[in-house]
Amino acid sequence: MNISHCIGLALGFCMFWTAAPAAAQQRQAETDDSFEAALARYQECQKRLPFRFHTEGRERLAKSRDERALALLIDDYKKPENYPEYSKYTLAHILARNFDRDEFVPQLDALRRSETKPVDMWMQTQLMRIHCDRVDDTEIIKIATESKDALMRAAAILALGDSRKGRYKDVVLRNCVEFPRKAGERAALLGAMSGAFYENKRLVNDPDYREALEAYISLLDAKVGLVHASKIQMARHLQWILNGPALFIDPEPWLELLQRGDVKRPKANETSASPSFCGIQTQGERFCYILDMSDSMCKPILPDAKPSTAPTTGPRPKRKKGFLPTEADLPWHLINTRWDLAREQMRISLLRLTDDKYFSVVWFGTKAETLESCKGMIRATKGNVDKVIAELDSLDMTPADKLTDADRETAPDGKLKGSTNLHAGLQLAFSLSKKGPVDIEDTPYVDDKVLTEGCDTIFLLSDGAPSWDTFTLRDITYDGNKGVKSTEYAGEARSTTHLNYVGPYGRDEWLVEDVKRMNAFRRIQLHCIGLGEANMRLLEQLAKMGNGECLAMGRGSKK
Repeated sequence: MNISHCIGLALGFCMFWTAAPAAAQQRQAETDDSFEAALARYQECQKRLPFRFHTEGRERLAKSRDERALALLIDDYKKPENYPEYSKYTLAHILARNFDRDEFVPQLDALRRSETKPVDMWMQTQLMRIHCDRVDDTEIIKIATESKDALMRAAAILALGDSRKGRYKDVVLRNCVEFPRKAGERAALLGAMSGAFYENKRLVNDPDYREALEAYISLLDAKVGLVHASKIQMARHLQWILNGPALFIDPEPWLELLQRGDVKRPKANETSASPSFCGIQTQGERFCYILDMSDSMCKPILPDAKPSTAPTTGPRPKRKKGFLPTEADLPWHLINTRWDLAREQMRISLLRLTDDKYFSVVWFGTKAETLESCKGMIRATKGNVDKVIAELDSLDMTPADKLTDADRETAPDGKLKGSTNLHAGLQLAFSLSKKGPVDIEDTPYVDDKVLTEGCDTIFLLSDGAPSWDTFTLRDITYDGNKGVKSTEYAGEARSTTHLNYVGPYGRDEWLVEDVKRMNAFRRIQLHCIGLGEANMRLLEQLAKMGNGECLAMGRGSKK
């Protein structure tokens, strides 16, 4: 069953969804931690249609930590009957979290040695890390230096960086000396090395670490011929590790900083410009904006969201040609709702992009799409920016007084694009290439075009918590669950024989875990902005993972 089929089934029905299992019988069953009870629940869940239950059953079985459970889950990983890609991704995490023990290493090793396709790279990183920790790093170092598959070498480097015992000096030196020519292979290896260095930055004064870092820095030399986006990624990580004053894209300043501990301040033309969104300044070359367009974005902006100095009526005076607007230029007389604020902040950010940058805009509600005017990563030329701003201006909410009584019951503030499918927005942003998104079946998290043409920076703006995901599916009512009138506004619904079951990515922990997977070989910087009652705890987790900033705007944000 593919994702597009799930979306079609989910969107074809009204929005009732389920909370956690509520029946007393189910709660009692969960307290039995025996393998037999876990197996029974697993088998029951596998017969159901929604992916949510498949994941729940696998988690339940894995928590028994029984060797028989591991054998079943390994077979499940090799040949998942439904949702093949995401079954593998979730099972990789379930296996690594629950079977990280000495006695299970042989079975885990056998799995990773047999499954080596691109879709398996997330499993490879996690199980190779366990091998390093529980056995030693000899085999993983051999993979990282001798494998003919660049993705396998990259996965091994990530595992060594995550391991408590992994040695990666010789691995980095070897891969820098024998650096590949293909752009996609280069990007994957750079992402893996960047991640390994960052995860171990506490070792910055260790001689082996510094020798490896020096080899990594040498890849910035013009003779290597890295694309600018790769240089920005490397410069970001070097800045975080060495506390550098700027994003130098040449090796000399970093080598000086590494050797002497200081470096001259850069000239303006030696670093990248600093775009911003909602007051968060950043550096990069390729930007993706992810905008929440769920119905709750129709809510009015609260008074304390507006600065005390903001004019409430009349337009701002016209500015000279070439003037770059800032947040001080927000037209507060036009901003009444959260969507108004998001749109006007987007306008300012886009107008500030120089034409050597690339960008795209993704929106999410019940589903996620790019704007029609930027289906892939496009140059920030005046013409492209003007088209995107015009499309943003054309997107408007349906006010509550224009809705039917039935619609007002589930969307009391007005309608935009439905529920909060945050995962779909992130999933789409992480799959974008120059010409558009890469299909999930083509494993975008390790796809050459995505690695080389995708974004290096994400700005995510949302006002809520995940209430929907790509795997939401309608099925009969199980386990005494009850529905809600609206996934955005809650309110218990009348009893119904069928419910829409949100998949695992309606849960914070699974959404965070999947962003970690999508960013493993990318090292995208992720900034998060929360409006109103946004789930700030989730946004903070995402921003921390992406080494970005997290900002709460407006009263009512919760942590």
